[in-house]
Amino acid sequence: MIRKLCAFLAALLVAVTLVACNTAQDSDKPDPDPGTEVGESLLYGIGEPFAGSGVEGFNSEKASSLIGALGAKTFRLWVTPQTLYAGWNQTTVFSDESLSSIDKNARLLYQTYVDQIRKNGVEEITAMGNFFPRMPSTANGKEGNFIPARDTSEGSEYMQFLHKYYVIWKAVAAAMPDVDVWEMGNETNQVTFLTYTGYEKDSTETQFEKLADINVDLMYYAAKAIREVNPDAVTLTPGLAPAYEGIPSLGRFMEALYERIESGEFPAGEEKCSDADVYFDGVAWHPYDTVNGISLTKEPDADAWKEANDAVFQVMKEHGDGDKEVWFTEFGFTMPVEMLDAAESDCTDMDRYLINNKYYTLNDDSEQKHADWLKLYFDTMKDMDYVHTCHFFRLNCSAHDALWNGVGEVMFGLFLEPDYDIGRGFYPREKAFALQKIYGGKGDLYQFAEL
Repeated sequence: MIRKLCAFLAALLVAVTLVACNTAQDSDKPDPDPGTEVGESLLYGIGEPFAGSGVEGFNSEKASSLIGALGAKTFRLWVTPQTLYAGWNQTTVFSDESLSSIDKNARLLYQTYVDQIRKNGVEEITAMGNFFPRMPSTANGKEGNFIPARDTSEGSEYMQFLHKYYVIWKAVAAAMPDVDVWEMGNETNQVTFLTYTGYEKDSTETQFEKLADINVDLMYYAAKAIREVNPDAVTLTPGLAPAYEGIPSLGRFMEALYERIESGEFPAGEEKCSDADVYFDGVAWHPYDTVNGISLTKEPDADAWKEANDAVFQVMKEHGDGDKEVWFTEFGFTMPVEMLDAAESDCTDMDRYLINNKYYTLNDDSEQKHADWLKLYFDTMKDMDYVHTCHFFRLNCSAHDALWNGVGEVMFGLFLEPDYDIGRGFYPREKAFALQKIYGGKGDLYQFAEL
């Protein structure tokens, strides 16, 4: 299977399509060399939040070493506004001047991450960010990605927001020139990750439509900003979540995005553009198998899963984007406590885990099932030629994440986090060994298993 790097397409499409939409870009650059053909190794990726990690004892150098040991060739890096701007919070309205400059220490932090990851064999880094600056009406102190209700009239707070959004993306892309791919948001097809003013009063269907409107605007201004400072970077749609009715909802949302782009009425602002190439170079979504549940408590149907994803890609083809690639920027499965073994509080087994103040140990049968199913899904992906990479979610289990998304969030990881009472470090689970075999990794997965 041949997978093409998108740098060539990104540069070429910018030169051609942005002229058609009267967007200011440098069209005088010489034609780039033909795209490099790569093997299926780029399929093998992983994702893990580094900055602001809630993982006990997290260490970016150790994490990068384990990523290399697994044999991962691509990596998804979370970029957070809290680390980019001093004083970022839910009550502060930043000026354009403040947003245009990234904190020096933040630049060094992310450059360190990138260098560590690349040192361990990763060939492509996708950086993802949700950057939603608060405005006077949204500086309400509430948690969430609040933005003003969509009002496209000149001088509206929404239009001011879009300008600040553009300023942030330009500053971030300039501060991180070594990033290969930019994912322009995370799961912004649901109000959990894109919270617009007044969403509580809207029906689910109305939310769906309004989110599609806003996402088109956001992609346009983010892509424009990124290309102005790094025209070689690949721009991706926000990583879409299988919200509402599962993977089929991704196709419905993609259709809504294309309809708006092709209408000639977008983006918000004076300048309109009906060319999807201007909005994104590639597409990102999160193909969690919601039919069987992300805990996969029963045997998955990989054929049905493939068919559902193929249908999403078919929407792209129908709109002339069949040559664009897809990034699975999150995919994996967790394990509910029902698939673990209850343990006594005085248990000292290396695989014990404290979840909601109760101890559990890994169940051998459950661990083997997940290892086997992991191979099943990746074997299936090899027959999905449009998939550029899959960022397995995630490297580490995180008990902390139960605080914001329930117990089901804890056990996605390949490695258990440290337990200082029994001297455990980052301890590999069975699916870590399974993924390493799939990826062709050769490193020691036990290198940090003991403190």
